[in-house]
Parts: sequence; C-alpha cells; structure tokens
Amino acid sequence: MKKVFDYQVIVVFNPKAEEKNKEKVLSKLGEVLTPFEAKINSKEQLGTKELAYLIKNHNKGDFWKLKVTTPKPLNIKEISSYLNRETEVIRYLILKE
Repeated sequence: MKKVFDYQVIVVFNPKAEEKNKEKVLSKLGEVLTPFEAKINSKEQLGTKELAYLIKNHNKGDFWKLKVTTPKPLNIKEISSYLNRETEVIRYLILKE
C-alpha cells in the first residue's frame, strides 16, 4: 500500500482582493504543487473574519481552507516562497494532518 500525505493549507487573502485574483493565486498554487504529484481535494471559503491584530495594515482577512493529498512529502519552502511573493496573500499556514 502506498503512503499518502495529507495537508491542510489555510490562506488569508486581503479582504479587498478581487475574486478573480484569489482564484488565480489558488490555481497557481495548484501548479506549484504539481511536481509533488499533489492534488487539491477541496477548496472551502471560510469567509471574511476580523483579525486579532493588524497584518500588513489589514484588520480583516478572507480565509480559505484547502485540503491537499500527495504521494510524497511537500517541499514547504517552495510553497512558502510562492505564497510570500503573492501580494493578495496576507498570511498562510501549512499543516500536515
């Protein structure tokens, strides 16, 4: 039996970001995951929430939860590098389940 790695990726977008820009970031994230044979199983928009403190001068954020499965471990540095470059992303969290 082949081992499968499950990850949860939480992405917080600038609340003023346009929907098409968010979808573009999420689809590009899928491309970044392709070399790891990773698959985004689900995308769930959790809505806009008040932040506990200012992050990049924003007091609200649009939260998305992605469930990712892959047959080999992800290179977290590569994914972090991509998400850090995106101006629409104000915070993210990558969790191994």
